[in-house]
Amino acid sequence: MRVRLIRAVAFLVFVATAAIATSERQVLETILVRVNDRIVTVNDFKLRLRQELAQVSPVPQGKELREYTEALFKTMVDEMLLLERAEDRRIEVDDQSVDSAIDGLREQNDLTDDAAWAAALESSGMSVDDLRERYRQTILLSRTVQSEIRPTEITEEEVRVRYEEEKNLYKVPAKVTLEQLFFPIAENGSDEAEVIRVARGLVERVSTGSDLRAEATLAGVEVQELGSIPLADLRGDLRTALDGVTDGGFTEPLITAGGVQVIHLVERIPEGYQPFDEVEEDIKRRMSSDSYQSQSRGFVERLREEYLVEIDQTQLDFILDVVESL
Repeated sequence: MRVRLIRAVAFLVFVATAAIATSERQVLETILVRVNDRIVTVNDFKLRLRQELAQVSPVPQGKELREYTEALFKTMVDEMLLLERAEDRRIEVDDQSVDSAIDGLREQNDLTDDAAWAAALESSGMSVDDLRERYRQTILLSRTVQSEIRPTEITEEEVRVRYEEEKNLYKVPAKVTLEQLFFPIAENGSDEAEVIRVARGLVERVSTGSDLRAEATLAGVEVQELGSIPLADLRGDLRTALDGVTDGGFTEPLITAGGVQVIHLVERIPEGYQPFDEVEEDIKRRMSSDSYQSQSRGFVERLREEYLVEIDQTQLDFILDVVESL
């Protein structure tokens, strides 16, 4: 439970702003980035980077660590832009919203017990106030973006076009729907020939029109449904046994551990694609998500043009060079 809480908090840390000083604060260290009067110092960024890397396993190294650090820096700048817009638009987050979010976190992670909740917080190194502030900023950032996003109407025709473009995502492999009859034999195998004869007699009678389940009951065996199985997932011997068997047919009796196995081929399902109706809603959700992400990126880019953004590129390059050398 503690691990799941830490992971949940890690997500919040990623989207929440690290310690950001105000313009009235006396700056005692180098400012790495400024958005209007909102600043992040070199030490602020180092702290955020340590917090993030503490949640990553394995920790990236070399070029990957440099790319990770660059992405984190961009995230922090984006957050500063959104916080600036939230302040301009007087967007706020009430305590009830924070309470509801934290209640959801506790329920999701089975931490409704106060003692377990306190222990999980302690293990994450966070106080309740820290967690509430992280949630408050996360919700604030989300509301700021949502205030600028307009719902996109997606037509069935557009969804069908996307379906055709991504049809390979919905490819269904060739399958066989199977049932099994298992005839046990004596531990020493003394009745194997007789059991095979009984199995073949059952198959012959069913093949000439007798009811499979009635014959199985008379033989004292059960018809077991194996379901639809991709051909590629079948055992090699079973795949070979099914060669030449048509829908409704049976394999020859197969000697297996403890008995004789007969496979009933209910039907062959050829390779194909999931029908459009089955995947339409999934595609529509992904298209809506794509639209939201695209609008979000566009919104943040407009804020970069609207607000004053100053980056100490020399300091940033130095940090990136250092992490790449680790």
